[in-house]
Amino acid sequence: MMTRFALLLLTAAGFAQGSDRSGLSIRFRALAFDEPILGASYLEDGTLRRIDIPNNAFTGEVSYRGANTLRFVTIDEETINPQPVTPEMAAATQRLRQAKATTLQVSDELAQIDRLLDTLNLQATEQGRKPTEGDLARIEALNLRIRDLSDMLAMASKETEDANLQILRLDSKPRKPQPAPDTKSTKARPTSTPTAEHTFQKDGAYLLLFSSAGNGHQILAMDDAEGVFPYGSQQFINLTGKDLRIRYPDRNVALKANARVVVKNPVADHRYASAEILALTEDGPTVAHVYRALQRPDVRTLIFLMSVDDEPNAVLSKGIEDRRPPAPKDGK
Repeated sequence: MMTRFALLLLTAAGFAQGSDRSGLSIRFRALAFDEPILGASYLEDGTLRRIDIPNNAFTGEVSYRGANTLRFVTIDEETINPQPVTPEMAAATQRLRQAKATTLQVSDELAQIDRLLDTLNLQATEQGRKPTEGDLARIEALNLRIRDLSDMLAMASKETEDANLQILRLDSKPRKPQPAPDTKSTKARPTSTPTAEHTFQKDGAYLLLFSSAGNGHQILAMDDAEGVFPYGSQQFINLTGKDLRIRYPDRNVALKANARVVVKNPVADHRYASAEILALTEDGPTVAHVYRALQRPDVRTLIFLMSVDDEPNAVLSKGIEDRRPPAPKDGK
């Protein structure tokens, strides 16, 4: 349903060249665009440091000093402390994973349809017109899809519950002692797999955005120096592959394909403002999405704009809020 984040990451490819140089000193916070990255680790001064990278918030700030190329790997704990798994437990675990994957996929589509319906209703309200027959047919089709997805979600929820119960029952059974593995005949498996890497050209503060790419991830390192992306502002990232325009009541902001721009709501703090995301069509600018947000001086928001399958003039958004960390107490 969404444009691959790799389009934007192409702009960062040129920065990943060059040889390592020791002595780099940076501060970074990380975010996963796709699924969370649990158990990612990086090497710093001979020490392996672990970090979980969520997809709904930035990590806390991390200080790093070492080689200019920061490499992340994922540790396979099963190869370090292997645990025997029965075929029944393996099947139950796979069943649970499939149910969770279905739940995530269906929930994501429901959220996208809800946003699309909100956009259609808002467009009709702002234009002061009654819905056309085409609008009504489109809304009816979306409502039918919502009912189908709701049924699928209920089934996935039941499947998740049943799989969890099955795992609990299997886990409570007495376990037979397992023979020690024959280390001479068993081939050693790797205990880690590469996840991502990025070469930095200078010290500083960065926001690291991880995106799935092949068997690992790519990293877009965004400068987070003071004033570049201040609290109280919004940063739009255009992943639609098309040029867009952000329209406020007092100004228009151009947003090229695969580019990003930082703006501030043209309202006083603690007031709401709406930004119309315009698609540039042959018939002129068309409202593709409406992003409504509360202006807060202690929060900044990263907003990914994505295309919609079979809806060339529609745009979806995914926002990640980042609250200003509390000021350190005196003496600490």
